Amino acid sequence: MRFVRISIIAAILAAFSALFYTGCAENTADETTATVSFKTAPIEADKIPTTILYAKGFTLEYRQGYKLLRVLTPWRGAKTTFTYVLAPRGTKVSGMPKDAVFVETPVRGIVLASSTHVPAFNMLDIEDAIVGISGCRLINTPSVVKKIKDGRIREVSDGGSGMDRLFDMERMLELDPDLVMINLTGDARYDHHGKLNEAGFSAAVNSEYMETTPLGRTEWIKFTAAFFDVEAEADRLFSEIAARYETLAAKARGAVSLPTVFTGSNYRGTWHMPGGGSYVAEALRDAGARYLWEDDDSVGSMPLHIEVVLERAGDADIWIDPPGAHSMEELVAQDERYIVFRAFRSGRVFNNDVKIGPGGGNDIWEGGLANPELVLADLISIIHPELLPDHRRIWYRQLPEKAKRP
Repeated sequence: MRFVRISIIAAILAAFSALFYTGCAENTADETTATVSFKTAPIEADKIPTTILYAKGFTLEYRQGYKLLRVLTPWRGAKTTFTYVLAPRGTKVSGMPKDAVFVETPVRGIVLASSTHVPAFNMLDIEDAIVGISGCRLINTPSVVKKIKDGRIREVSDGGSGMDRLFDMERMLELDPDLVMINLTGDARYDHHGKLNEAGFSAAVNSEYMETTPLGRTEWIKFTAAFFDVEAEADRLFSEIAARYETLAAKARGAVSLPTVFTGSNYRGTWHMPGGGSYVAEALRDAGARYLWEDDDSVGSMPLHIEVVLERAGDADIWIDPPGAHSMEELVAQDERYIVFRAFRSGRVFNNDVKIGPGGGNDIWEGGLANPELVLADLISIIHPELLPDHRRIWYRQLPEKAKRP
């Protein structure tokens, strides 16, 4: 009797298991039967969740059954573009270009190669999708830092620093992300796009750093949102940020006077001055300053001798962001010639080093990128303090005579 009961129970379990797996197979078949053509028509403009207004480096199109995402300027001077076809999980897109990367959405697990990519995930409430970050110690976003400490987000670098940091491929294989978000420089020594592809990972090139305006850079939140099907939320958030930014910029541009401003410092005999078409120059103009190199339309940095900078900026009103200086004492220790600048003598030197994390990451390139209107308010309070008398700076501070000693 015991044998009969066991046989009956085994038969029931076997039948149940067969039914269960048959059901799973049917569901799987149902999920993968949807096929759309790459040549389907675009969706009507009034039905799409977002449009790109400020960013110049990517485009986002909505077609029947999928989204088409293109990165136009992956690095300075690039002649290569990247195409991503995003479709709901279980959908196939036929007739795609050979160089297109197919990504099922919403992405379930992602690895980030830069701290600058983190803010969008916090803003869009999709942090749980992050499984790994290269350079975890540089992260400042509190909720992400907690996930790192709890082991929910893993370090995926080999322990290197800066551009020499490589991916730990064993860890990457262990995490098995749906997507890796990277940025590229165009230099094969530091770009790992090819190695990721060889290892079987899908990589999305996020080149927000190439944008020449603060709002253009922040609008890459829509690029990230497209992989998670949350573009409507990204559009709402960005619209509010842009409105606040434009209101502040209009106030600053309407100021009676435009104080003269320069930026940077002399490093090993070269002063890298941002061009007049750069992100930095645009932010200073929006803050109501006359940037002294605004006549140059380059978007990168110009290598100059300190004598050239002194000739043009010696009588400038304000000096912004001399790297690595925590006090006026430290600044002049770098180069005694700094004392010739009127901005130095008047003490109007400001740095963006208020929020530096334990690992050395500067939050202006994380929280500041997510909130360009607040960075703008900091700059306006420096350049036109009369316009924002009650503003408490978040990232910028006036350099003290001497740094505080521990």
